[in-house]
Amino acid sequence: MNLFFDRREEVLINNLFDQCHQKEVKEIHCRVDKSLLKDCICCEWEVPRGETQTVFQTAGFKEIFGSGFVSYEHGTAPFIIVKFFIDGHQVGEKIKVFKDSCVAFTYTKFNRIKVTCPNEGHHHCDCITGCEGEICITTRVPVY
Repeated sequence: MNLFFDRREEVLINNLFDQCHQKEVKEIHCRVDKSLLKDCICCEWEVPRGETQTVFQTAGFKEIFGSGFVSYEHGTAPFIIVKFFIDGHQVGEKIKVFKDSCVAFTYTKFNRIKVTCPNEGHHHCDCITGCEGEICITTRVPVY
C-alpha cells in the first residue's frame, strides 16, 4: 500500500467535501454570468377537427426556457394533443389535455408548440367543428 497515495487521496476528498459544503465556494462555482430576457404571451387558438396547428413559434433563439399552460375549453374531441419541438424534432412525450382542463408545463430548448385536435368524439353538433383553447407561456431567453 502506498501511504503517500492514500494520504493524497484523503486530502483531495476532504477538499472536495469542504468546497461542496462552504457557501462562499458554492456561490463562486454556481454564479451565472448571463441574464434572462422574460416575456409573457397568451393566445387563444382554434384547430379544425383532425388537424394540427402551431400555436407557438420562435425564430433565432436556440436556448429558450418556458413555463406556462395549454387549456382545452371547447370541442367535440375528448382531448387534444400538445407536442413540443426544436428544429422539427419532437422534445419529450406528447401531452394529452382533456376537455375543460389544462396542463401546466416547463420546458427547455424548444422553439415550437403544436396542438392536434383528434378526429374523435361525438359529432352531434355542427356548430363546433374543432377544438378551442388557450396557451399562455412565460419565456426566458439568455442574454449574453
